[in-house]
Formats: sequence, structure tokens, C-alpha cells
Amino acid sequence: MKTFLVASALSLCSLAAIAQQPQNPSGVPALPSDANMDLVASDLRTVARVAGVAEDLGRVRQVLLDILDSDIKTLRGPREDGTYQWASLQREEGGRVSDEKSVEYVFSEKVLREVTLTGANAYRVEVSVPKKRGTFQANNSVFVRNVIVDSTLFDGRTVHHEIPINVWVEPGDATGGPLPEIGKSVKALVELGVEKGDKQAVAKVSLVQAKLADDPNSPYYPAVTRLVAIRDLAAAKEINRGQLKNAADEALVALPGELEKRNAQLAAADEQRKQMAANGTMRGSIALGDATPDVVNELTEIQRLMNGTVAEQAEGRDRLTKLIAGLTPARVQ
Repeated sequence: MKTFLVASALSLCSLAAIAQQPQNPSGVPALPSDANMDLVASDLRTVARVAGVAEDLGRVRQVLLDILDSDIKTLRGPREDGTYQWASLQREEGGRVSDEKSVEYVFSEKVLREVTLTGANAYRVEVSVPKKRGTFQANNSVFVRNVIVDSTLFDGRTVHHEIPINVWVEPGDATGGPLPEIGKSVKALVELGVEKGDKQAVAKVSLVQAKLADDPNSPYYPAVTRLVAIRDLAAAKEINRGQLKNAADEALVALPGELEKRNAQLAAADEQRKQMAANGTMRGSIALGDATPDVVNELTEIQRLMNGTVAEQAEGRDRLTKLIAGLTPARVQ
């Protein structure tokens, strides 16, 4: 009963803390206005600009990833021991380190084929046996005897584990085992053998790396979520320019004060046009309704081109020159 009351009290405290956070109209806790958000805003403008003007996004991919990774790391609150205040490692696959080796030692021998891997944040060792050995040869079964692990944990401790497996893995199948802890740095040695000397095989050994999950209670959680999504777009094999630019722009206007700043700029420009009209200073300029739909459509397309690649910008300038020439009245002789 006491445990239930304590748990209930903690839940109520958590709900109260969340309720006290500033909320935006959608009910999501508002992002803080601080130096971190200023840095993210500046970097998002850079990402959007690079995405708009780079002729080959693949060549600038690493620059984009470095910018985004730096911001994500900052908002997660890195600690000196390699952990984060607002993110934690979970036993879900976030990546893997793998090595494929040939196996020729017979399983009954004292010394077997040893495959050694090192990796960060590993929580599991897996051994898979492909169906094929090379391009045409069928693979053979592989015996997995032991997994010997030396890990450095996040608190600085080093641990040693010898995990007996003693399993035959057939071609097209895999086996594995969890490590007792997620290691900051893990070295794993796997012992492999085959049935007979003429039954050579190929096996792939992998260290499965834990996934870093963000804490929803982080004051920066909405921004980190958007930055991670933008990073996925930048890391894609084929980068979609439009999606990347739009995602960066949406992330920017979601930051504190950015949408209000943009709306204020539009309102100021509109007020300036009204003042010019009232003062009669708009003569020779375009007023509302002056441009026909075909002209508006052409200008819209030119604007899109001017935000594109170098080649698209050149096409945009050419089309703008032709549009001006077409709209300029002929001189009366």
C-alpha cells in the first residue's frame, strides 16, 4: 500500500511539473528562449541556405551532418563521462559493427577461429552464417563455442565476461546473446569452428550498438526531435532538396519568437506599401492587382529557381530578364 501511495505521489508531482511548464497553443511545452535556441536558429538558417544553393547535396552532406550532430549533442546535455542529461541508451539497435571471416578450424580442436571486434555502446553479440560462401559456393554450418567480452563501463569500471554459446548455426540463420551491461567501449572475441576440415565456411560477427533515446521531459525535446528528423533527411542515400529545405524552415519557425518575427516583417512590409499608396509614391511600382495571373505564376517559378542550384539560378535570371523585356512598353518614336 505504501509503495502504491509513493508511486502515486511521484506521478502527481511529475504531472504538476509538466503542467507548470510554459505551453504553446497546441499544448506542447514551449521551448526556452536561450543561447542554445539562438545557436540552433542560426544553424537551421545555414542548413536551409546550403540545401538551397548547393549544386551537389551529396558533396556537402558531411557538413550538414556535422552541424546537425553538434546541435543535437548540445541540446541533449553531454556529461563528462559520455552520457547525457536528456538522453539515454536503450537496448534497441542503433547501429552495428560487423566483420565477415572465413572459418576453417574444426570445432573439436582446442583452438578455434577467433574473430575480434571493438565498438562503442554495444549490448549484444550476434553471429550470422550467410547462405552462400562467395558468389556460387554453398556455405556450411558454423559452431559458436564461446564469446569473451571485455568492457569499459560509463562509470570507468572494466568488466570481463566469458559467455558459453555452444550452438551450431546453419546457413541462412543466426544466433546471439545479450551482454550483461551496455558498454561504453566493448571488445568481443568469438570462437568459431566447422564440422570437418573440408567444410570451410564464412560467418559474420556483429556487435549490436544501443540506440540513444531522447527524454520527452527535456525542455528541448521538440527541437531535438525535429533536428533528428532533418538529420535523417540529410543522411539519406538520395537527398530530397525540397523536403530538406522545408523541414529546416518548419523547424526554424517552431523556435521561440521566429514565427512572430517573420509575421512582423510581413506586416511591416504591408504597412510600408499602404503608406506609399497613401503618399502617392507607388507610381511606377506594382500595386495589388496590377499583375495578371500568368505574370504572378512566372515570378513564383523564378523565385523557386533563384533558391535552387547554380544552374537553376542561372535559368531564373534568364527568365527574369525575358519577363522584364516582355513587360517593358515600346518607346514611342
